[in-house]
Amino acid sequence: MSSSNKTKNQFSDKRHKAAQDPKIRKRNKFLLIGVLIFSVIFTIILSTGYVIRYVVPQEKTIVQVGESKFKRSDMLKMLRVKQKNAEMAGSTIKSSEEIFKSLQNMIENEIIDQVAPSLGISVSQEQLDIYIRDVFMPKYNSDESPDPVQIEREFREIFNNYLNSVGLEESEYKKFTRWSMLREQMRQYVGESVPKVSEQVYLHRLMVMPDDEIDIMKKKFNDGVPFEYIVREFSKDNEEVIRRGGEIGWVPKGIFPEYDYIIFDLEPNLLSIEAQSIKNPPLLFFFMITEKDPARKIDQEELEQLKTKALNDWLNTKRKEFNVQATFNSEVHDWLSKQLQVSSLEKPKEKKSRLQELGVLQDKED
Repeated sequence: MSSSNKTKNQFSDKRHKAAQDPKIRKRNKFLLIGVLIFSVIFTIILSTGYVIRYVVPQEKTIVQVGESKFKRSDMLKMLRVKQKNAEMAGSTIKSSEEIFKSLQNMIENEIIDQVAPSLGISVSQEQLDIYIRDVFMPKYNSDESPDPVQIEREFREIFNNYLNSVGLEESEYKKFTRWSMLREQMRQYVGESVPKVSEQVYLHRLMVMPDDEIDIMKKKFNDGVPFEYIVREFSKDNEEVIRRGGEIGWVPKGIFPEYDYIIFDLEPNLLSIEAQSIKNPPLLFFFMITEKDPARKIDQEELEQLKTKALNDWLNTKRKEFNVQATFNSEVHDWLSKQLQVSSLEKPKEKKSRLQELGVLQDKED
């Protein structure tokens, strides 16, 4: 037998004897138990850390309206719906801005939900189902004739894929959709109080910075230089307003509520006093009107904006009647932001309405 084989046999004999030694067996048993205990403790620590970091925050109440409570997870799901809808439209959401909006929307929608029945406002299951089917129903070419079974199958596939992508149960999506439908019904209900005819002025505006040559601008106006020329020389407004020479068009009260006291006291073809921008200080506005009409029919686009303003005013009043509690701070904001992790997508150019182009609708002071 070779020396190498002898060495192997001797080593095997030693291992065998060691395995039979009661002391060594006992020591190995304790080592194994120790490893198992350590593994269990380590797993518990990891699990506890996961629960504390991810599960516990989701279960914390973020908003309470009366007896109705909503958790962070509810708000996160609402945000994910907005995020997904924006992605489907080829754009993105501004997470920080949208978080604050969603917090207010959650409060407002629950107030509407609780008040609506007393006003005879409701959304039936049939209305809800029709709306959802309209959104997710597959689109076919005019020469296609799919059978009802195929249509239903493809509808369910599209709808379920959407639910999976935002992490929602069907019942949760229906709740958010019902809120949206109730809100629109309430907007129309409250909007009935908005007059269809009102005093209007034909408005022009100019936007400057405090350190701009304001005195020179005023002198040119007083010397008879056309307002549109002055706008193109001095204004810091958005490109569309500058292209139009500062022309906004017919405006009823409530479109620029912060400046109504200036605009509707103006006489035609006179330059207003300076007015600091509410949204973008230190920018300054100068206004001019060219016509007045004490009773002019409000265009549909402006009418819809006034209905939205009426709903917001109604909500501000109603909110005082409810016990509203919100737990919101930088920690909550940061947690929601991290959960969203919005991808940066290039927003495609979309055709805008006249008021959107002028910065009146939604963002008045672009």
